[in-house]
Amino acid sequence: MKQRLLILVCSPKRRGGASGFFARLLRLFLPGRGVVCLPLRSRADFPAALDALKEAGALCFSLPLYTDSLPSHLLEFLLEAQPAVRARQQPLQVAAVLNNGFVEGSQNRTALCQLRAWCARANAVWLGGTGIGGGTMLHVLSTVFPILMAISLAFAALALGGGEAPSWGMFAPLLWQAGAWLFLNAGALVCLALLSRSLRRGRAAPDRFTLVLLPSFLFLPIANLFMFLSSLFQGRLLFTLLKKDQWNGKK
Repeated sequence: MKQRLLILVCSPKRRGGASGFFARLLRLFLPGRGVVCLPLRSRADFPAALDALKEAGALCFSLPLYTDSLPSHLLEFLLEAQPAVRARQQPLQVAAVLNNGFVEGSQNRTALCQLRAWCARANAVWLGGTGIGGGTMLHVLSTVFPILMAISLAFAALALGGGEAPSWGMFAPLLWQAGAWLFLNAGALVCLALLSRSLRRGRAAPDRFTLVLLPSFLFLPIANLFMFLSSLFQGRLLFTLLKKDQWNGKK
């Protein structure tokens, strides 16, 4: 990759949520010092992002799907960035990674079309995008599985410390957990690897869609369980289940 790449994490969450997670995964496929990753949570982040955009030869958005579209603050950023992008001597190369909570990665197709249309209007070059279904679940599993693996490793260390001879059964849970995580993320990892190749070579590729490798009949109950536990651990279970729409509450 000869040109500097700017990755903008466009989730309004402070830590980037699933969008930050996929940006970090993409970063693993783009070694070197020519990659800059910045948050774009709100208008307060616009000046830093616009300034970094001046030195970037390529731009990759990592963002969550909002009602089958782009987050509103990203739409505002695109409008503000458009004149500067049009005025560039060398066209800006653009790619994107979108994730949504639905199981179907193709749910991101409309939002990718919006970004492609912006590229045409701003005289930028669209390199392609990746739509990931079940992105939130993959993000949660990226936290759960390391904890499980650490526990398995601790038990193996205790067994070895107690004088037990090393055996396959001692490390089998650790290997199974690592394999399960790689399997569930396999689709996302392959698509991100292909997208990174497009960014390195500066060549356009078709949009690709993938999902968490979990059958739909298992995805729905597990997703509901994740929502339940997430609300429970945040201490807002009752409010999450019963809260009214803010707009309706004002009427």
